Amino acid sequence: MDRLRRLAKQPFVVLPLAAALVLAGWVFLRAGDTTDSDVAAGDQVIEATLASASETLSAEGTIAYAESADLAFTASGTVTAVHVEAGQAVAAGDVLAEIDAPELEADVAAAETDVAEAEARLADDVASGASDAQVAADESSLAIAQDRLADAEEALAGTRLVAPFDGAVSTVDLVAGEELGDGGTSATSLSGSGTGSGQSSSTLGADQTATGAGAGSTASTHIQVVSDGRFVVEVGFGDTEVTNVSVGQTATISLSSSTSGAGPGVFPGGFGGGGFALGGDAATIDRGGDEPASGVIDDVAPATGEVTELSSIADASSGVARYPATVAFTDDSGDYHAGATVLVELTYGDTTEVVQVPVFAVSTDGDESTVTVRTDAGDETRVVTTGDTTGTMITITEGLAAGEQVVVAIPGVGGAGGAGGAGGQRGGFAGGGGAIIANAEEGS
Repeated sequence: MDRLRRLAKQPFVVLPLAAALVLAGWVFLRAGDTTDSDVAAGDQVIEATLASASETLSAEGTIAYAESADLAFTASGTVTAVHVEAGQAVAAGDVLAEIDAPELEADVAAAETDVAEAEARLADDVASGASDAQVAADESSLAIAQDRLADAEEALAGTRLVAPFDGAVSTVDLVAGEELGDGGTSATSLSGSGTGSGQSSSTLGADQTATGAGAGSTASTHIQVVSDGRFVVEVGFGDTEVTNVSVGQTATISLSSSTSGAGPGVFPGGFGGGGFALGGDAATIDRGGDEPASGVIDDVAPATGEVTELSSIADASSGVARYPATVAFTDDSGDYHAGATVLVELTYGDTTEVVQVPVFAVSTDGDESTVTVRTDAGDETRVVTTGDTTGTMITITEGLAAGEQVVVAIPGVGGAGGAGGAGGQRGGFAGGGGAIIANAEEGS
């Protein structure tokens, strides 16, 4: 008995047993209209089916905001108004907060006066027929006055914080009545931390800076704006996978789960056409990428994204050469958020319809594979060419057409046997599969 238990723990015993149990269960479901004696028979006839075959690359990554900006006042003064709070949606150009800086307003007014005087002087000299040298001097004075006005207006613009893009306010570290010193440094203690991350925005002005992943608010960051609902995921692919990735390629993003274990993952391809509970309509061949996720959260709908950036230079900082790629996507469901781990899947190559049969239907002798086809004239052995194996299904590339009936030799699914010995094997797996363990005992 102890020896049987040890054998039951061996992969060469457990895996065939599990596979046979799955197939037997599928046949049982498909044979609902047959008699008990039919179900217990050693041979079952199964129809070759069509499945949609595709190849995918899978990689894990962490969600970041597509854009994130830390906004800060560059002028000193008293905060006169804070128009937003954390979590509030904003549009590009919205004024988020203001400070009172009368000296800057005075500078703008003085610069505007200088420009007006320079324009009038130039106009008078041109009208009076002044020399070319005088007109040139007037034009130079006007240009200098205009530059001073631009500088004064830029400084005054530093008294307002403006949203650089459509998004949402992540943090607000500012209150009305607060006194700001030189460079916008608060004279009082600021609190709060930002979690926004993402790419730089080319639209940011002098009073605001873009942050990278993990950047947070500091005493000089007064309001943080993030691209709520617009995200990016950074992933990497090896040199053999990157040839199948291109900018503009569609990607599927699924929220990852830390849950792992058996279940559908044991036979990921299932039976084509959904004939068995683990089955699906497509045979997907996973070609790797970054370490795949342990699973995805089934009740969260996948999002659709696009590859927006692909580096031609490998990053070997982790010890393995990976080509960085950026996948962008939008989501307004609220299920996806910055910092969450997701599984990114890219499908490549032409999606074609392929013929599939259970692996149990194929016999291989050396380099030759055959299947038994049941026809009106009787059973015939036919040489076939096989392709990829997905779960318990194998692709037939030549020699068999969809709809043809193939004979699958399996143990019966009926009977109360399975207690042990050769007779238990004929009795089926209803008794717990003891036949396979017992046969392993006899062959040891």
